[in-house]
Amino acid sequence: MEPANEIKSNKYIVTRNSILISKLNPSIKRFWLPACLTDHPVCSTEFIVFEPTRPENKSFYAAAISSNNFQNYLMAHVTGSTGSRQRAQPKSTLDFPMPNPSESAIHKFCSFADPIYAQMECCARESANLERLRDTLLPKLMSGEIDVSKVEVPTPPNSHLALVA
Repeated sequence: MEPANEIKSNKYIVTRNSILISKLNPSIKRFWLPACLTDHPVCSTEFIVFEPTRPENKSFYAAAISSNNFQNYLMAHVTGSTGSRQRAQPKSTLDFPMPNPSESAIHKFCSFADPIYAQMECCARESANLERLRDTLLPKLMSGEIDVSKVEVPTPPNSHLALVA
């Protein structure tokens, strides 16, 4: 995440229902379900933004768009030369033969997948928080501003691992 004013290109508005893939170098699979932690979330136009017409089915479409079948389809419809100049074409993605199971099957899938995607979002946020904490504390530790030499690390109860000094 970065502030919108740091995105120098045009921008697309995204929502909690958005599914994003990168247009650039589609041989590298890049797929996001944006957390939308601000009032006006946006992304660069270097992304293709998909919005399911039925938001309650987002997990189903997210799984289809992140599938190897979609990735292979995307790679078959790129423009540009090899390497870093390849671009996925948003219009060509609309011709992808999207799976079309029954509404009941989609609902069952989403009931299973929604909590998994929610946990993935939670883990991504926690990872970002830990990264910021590390980036804040590590320079202070390395400079000696923070001294941890006398900190005792408690052993968790019922731990099956021993600390080796």
